[in-house]
Amino acid sequence: MTAVMDLRQGEAERSLLGLAAALTGNFMFASSDAIVKVLSSHYSVFQIIVTQASFALIPIIAMILYEGGFAGMRVKNPKLILLRGLLAGTGTIFGFFSFSQLPLAETYSIFFCTPILVTILSVPILGEKVGIHRWAAVLVGLVGIIVMVRPGFVALHLGHAAAMVSAITGAFTVLLMRRIAREEHPAVMVIAVVTGLITVSLPGMILTFHMPTLHDLTLFATGGMLIGVGQFLIVRSLKLAPAAVVAPMQYSMMIWALSYGYLLFGTSIDPLVVTGAAIVVASGLYIMQRERLRSRRAPRFSGG
Repeated sequence: MTAVMDLRQGEAERSLLGLAAALTGNFMFASSDAIVKVLSSHYSVFQIIVTQASFALIPIIAMILYEGGFAGMRVKNPKLILLRGLLAGTGTIFGFFSFSQLPLAETYSIFFCTPILVTILSVPILGEKVGIHRWAAVLVGLVGIIVMVRPGFVALHLGHAAAMVSAITGAFTVLLMRRIAREEHPAVMVIAVVTGLITVSLPGMILTFHMPTLHDLTLFATGGMLIGVGQFLIVRSLKLAPAAVVAPMQYSMMIWALSYGYLLFGTSIDPLVVTGAAIVVASGLYIMQRERLRSRRAPRFSGG
């Protein structure tokens, strides 16, 4: 009995550490996004992406060396890994552009519809059967988006479209991850993303580059390092706690988005955006829960 209690206590402590790592990692991502919004008033999204991704390589390489180096890294699905990098690079371009056009919280609210899009796309792409519970959650999530964006009452512009394209790209990336996550080393996935960011944005950077000031270069470096360390923390959190526990922590980014928006950019907190975002988040959390239950029941049962 004592051994069982010690085991459960150890698992609980690991889960708490995993939650802490996930929360800290998502805080770093949100902080980096706030820096992107600051820099986007003076630099193109292409220059921001390439420069930050280059600085992000520093902690990422340190993470790989800490985990045992490059010797154990073997790419088993090179074409799919390449596709993942290109999707990440393309989605980031649209995502960073949306940061320059919209308040952070509003952009995140659109990004958070990714689980809804994954559910919809899993039917034609993966041939999955989606049960009534998940379809109901999808409809609720769509209502949340309508509440937040308010088409016909608030002018929609390129920022909204870019955020939605980024969310759709993110959904395709998640579906791709389902295919290769168990076969590829986590470090391979991270390197693929950073390489994709640089590759996709480098031509645009060459055309739009201008020399940053020392102050702005510090911001570039800080944003990149935050991304790299954040990636390390997310990978670590998934080793400490189940994905079902860690994944919902991404929604904590909304708290930081609202805070940064108010403190740095003077953005007032729109009650309808918060309400719509809460509906979308609730829909996403419910879909995650149904996915978790479905994976436990499979292959005996289908749908969900």
